Amino acid sequence: MSKRIRTDAKTLCRVKGLFHDLIVTKKGKQITLWSDAGVRHTVFDADAPHIPGLEYARNVLAVLAFCPEAKSCLILGLGGGSIPRMLLAALSEISVDAVEIDPAVVELAARYFEIDTLPRLTVHLDDGAAFLSHCRRRYDIIVIDAYAGGHFPAQCASREFLAQARNCLAADGVLVINWLEGRAEMQKTLLTNIEKAIGPVWRLSGVRSRNVLYFATPRGVTRPELAASATAAERRFPSAIPLTRLVSRFRT
Repeated sequence: MSKRIRTDAKTLCRVKGLFHDLIVTKKGKQITLWSDAGVRHTVFDADAPHIPGLEYARNVLAVLAFCPEAKSCLILGLGGGSIPRMLLAALSEISVDAVEIDPAVVELAARYFEIDTLPRLTVHLDDGAAFLSHCRRRYDIIVIDAYAGGHFPAQCASREFLAQARNCLAADGVLVINWLEGRAEMQKTLLTNIEKAIGPVWRLSGVRSRNVLYFATPRGVTRPELAASATAAERRFPSAIPLTRLVSRFRT
């Protein structure tokens, strides 16, 4: 979501990334990673480190309704590491591979967002498509959060890319894609290709942002099954993020 960079926050760092300048600011205990266009990529609060400050990142926790026993996760797009941090806190046995193409993002995530302290997280400096093409592992969860320069790469909406993602997904796994409303033609292509490569798509729209999360799994799943799984997961993993409420907002 785009916002004006806060002028009352202290600028900690400004560096040139592959796609845009990256700015890190701090206000109180809150650290934010921005692009120079005013897009927030990560909001980290030291008082609640495992709760992402951005709505869409918190909403990714709804993946537990599809895969509550997940042991492995692949994330394409690192940012400041909010999503890996949240999943690692929720699932004590999960390991996360995060792929990031921009070395400046990896450096900032380590310097200001403490990703080096996270257990069971491995960061790969690589292109997401290249990583999928040589990947030989099957993941329970794959998250595609690959905005570059404020745009979703057309390659990530292609049938070939999503087929490669399917090859890296466990039979009962789930794919999650972060999409920002707009670009209707690409959105239509993306949804068509997700259904062909993975299966039916479940949609979770943001309330305070234009972000939409798309969830798809190769196995059939019903709304009552998702609701029951979310209720059980919420009991096992108490969190400030209302999992059952998120799942109640799923649309197909």
